[in-house]
Amino acid sequence: MRDNDANLSPAARAELDEQYAGTRLGRQELSGELLEDVEGALWQGWMLEVEGFRQHRENLPDMERVVVAVDPATKSHENADHTAFTVAGRGWPLTTAYGDNRPRGYVLHAEQDRFTPTAAMRRAAELYHEYQADCVVIEANNGGDYLPALLQEVDPRVSWRIVHATRGKRARAAPVAQLYEQSRVHHVGPAQLFAELEEQMTTFVGQGETEDSPDQLDSMVWALWDLFLDPTMPVPRRGDDQRLSGRR
Repeated sequence: MRDNDANLSPAARAELDEQYAGTRLGRQELSGELLEDVEGALWQGWMLEVEGFRQHRENLPDMERVVVAVDPATKSHENADHTAFTVAGRGWPLTTAYGDNRPRGYVLHAEQDRFTPTAAMRRAAELYHEYQADCVVIEANNGGDYLPALLQEVDPRVSWRIVHATRGKRARAAPVAQLYEQSRVHHVGPAQLFAELEEQMTTFVGQGETEDSPDQLDSMVWALWDLFLDPTMPVPRRGDDQRLSGRR
């Protein structure tokens, strides 16, 4: 686009910049960067560019379930890891291709920042109510088992589930990457909302201590595991929020 800048109207340039500036796709299409796939990465660039991958909120089916997944940092100082939140839903697509009518995953929101534990649980509760979620899924490794109690202090209406990582990040992420490979997961909303998440997805190879912690990726993986991949997930601990009692 930059090479063709003189032939574009200011409105067209502004619209493209608003949608894609700062994203992987924007670097490729707006700036002409040749982005090669990272060797060993679970997510390849084409998975994020197939037709229909990006969805608009107004075109979504009814959600059978919605969860807020939290990958919490164990510390909150200025150099600490981020706490990441992903909101994702599960529903049946309004239209299908090649007779594939399996349910789809819809990543509705993704964010990360540095929070104190109380602020992190307050933000989880806000997202729970904003998206009318069924539960908050909290990874509680590294001493985070106290977080559900803190969440209940912040907002006793919130239903929650606690999960513990028993396998490495790559082993946990691989089945979720397969869902993307099958075009069964969509990102909903502007591409910029998912720029950090998609950068982590396409660069994560699982090198352990030598690789930065992909906090946003971790929370997304927990969300989709809960929605699709683990039938042994325990029943959420119920708050007193009755809004969702009619959801099937």
